[in-house]
Amino acid sequence: MNIFEKGLLRYLSPDQLKTIQSKKVGIGGAGGLGSNCAMLLVRSGFKDLEIVDQDLIDASNLNRQQYFTAEIGLPKVGMLKKRLLDINPEANVLIHQVKWDENNAEKFFKGFDFIVEAFDVTDWKHRFVQYYAPRFAVIVSGVGMAGLSEKKPMTVKKIGNIYICGDRSTDSAQGHPPMAPRVTQCAAMMAEIILDLSLGVGPLQNPAPGVDKKHLLHKNN
Repeated sequence: MNIFEKGLLRYLSPDQLKTIQSKKVGIGGAGGLGSNCAMLLVRSGFKDLEIVDQDLIDASNLNRQQYFTAEIGLPKVGMLKKRLLDINPEANVLIHQVKWDENNAEKFFKGFDFIVEAFDVTDWKHRFVQYYAPRFAVIVSGVGMAGLSEKKPMTVKKIGNIYICGDRSTDSAQGHPPMAPRVTQCAAMMAEIILDLSLGVGPLQNPAPGVDKKHLLHKNN
């Protein structure tokens, strides 16, 4: 047990930490949602992550993602792995700098407990959730966390085995800028769901009848 993990025992029991560290989390996307969610998960004790993202760091990412100016042009997954290991050097972080699609999807997240959808492209978000929802016990997705003036409350909706965080409406492609406070808030909600479910704390209830699953998932962040 390293010094970071010993520090966690100030807040968690040994059994709780053992339970958290037994869970595996797969993340699609290493941008605003993915990078922040991954950081929060590792800080909470999770140490077995697999992350898929094809992108390089751009100056426009720095307002909300876990990257720095000197890293512009470098792969997101590589820098995110470095950041996670800076927190817990014994974390097992597997990265793939590739474009996710249904043709390579079966290669990722084998035997994992939680899948996080953290893409920022509407089509990928929908396809990613649709692909993995029948194959894994828990999918956590972020939908709608952009905006400055037209802000809507961010909530969590549970639809079957899918947990959807965000306001489910504000879309950066429709003039709502993605800013750090709301993007990070959504990422924190996503990480909290995984932590709570791992420890058996207050699972969310299903949404009211009539909630359109496809509509909720088909939004951009």
